[in-house]
Amino acid sequence: MLTFSASLVRPYWAGARGLAPQAGSQSEVESGWRLKITTNQISTARMSSKQEAIEQALAKTNELRSSAVYGENLAFWQRAWNMVKTPYTQLPDLPYIPWIPARLEERAAKRILDLGCGSGWLSIFLARHHFQVTGVDISENAIRLAREWAASEGLNIHFDVGDIAALDYPDGSFDGVVANSIFEHFTLSLARVTLARLRKMLVPGGIFIGCFDMVGGGPGEYYELEDGTHIYTDKGRKGMLLRCFSDQELNELFSDWQILELTTLASGSRFLVAHT
Repeated sequence: MLTFSASLVRPYWAGARGLAPQAGSQSEVESGWRLKITTNQISTARMSSKQEAIEQALAKTNELRSSAVYGENLAFWQRAWNMVKTPYTQLPDLPYIPWIPARLEERAAKRILDLGCGSGWLSIFLARHHFQVTGVDISENAIRLAREWAASEGLNIHFDVGDIAALDYPDGSFDGVVANSIFEHFTLSLARVTLARLRKMLVPGGIFIGCFDMVGGGPGEYYELEDGTHIYTDKGRKGMLLRCFSDQELNELFSDWQILELTTLASGSRFLVAHT
């Protein structure tokens, strides 16, 4: 089996019930400053811990992306989309689809990045709602189909061929990111690194909307990486990465974000909305 190694706090008497700070004894002042120093130390330790986690995740991600395993994963998606001759123009029957433009409008988001856009159904849907959309997918054929569909409707959508794990859009390029059933094909480390990069691509207060499906419980031939990600070996899905994120993992991944909504659907999928 192939595995991968993986501010300032005022003295305690200040500000209570909106009262102005009062003069205190020397011991009270010393106690207040000790509290401030301790709080700063805790904050610094937390930042250091998060940075260390990101650095470890980046090392694992780089190791994964340079491996034959990841190459086979990309090859799977190329094969899958190369068999598609026309775009999937019918919107999927999913209860949360109307929620996406509504949540984006609530945050006044205009410039939207559609991760893993495929042949473009979500990009098209959002462009019809007058959002400025950029769609990205690893498959050249999927992007070709998406461009043809957008052109047939006269929609101005920018589509890029690219690996989501290596996006390099400038900081602040987007107001929102949508990821419909995309992160299920990431390892835990890859998800952590990708979300850190997406934060930089978003404007301050930018919004993330994603659906995280309950996957991996059906039949199939696969082996597992150390974090539980499945690598499929059967003929139809050879090379595909698949992972089910627990609610605990989602909350940990978005610990630097403000989660506005985490709804479990009847299917077991989780609809998540968060902002920077």
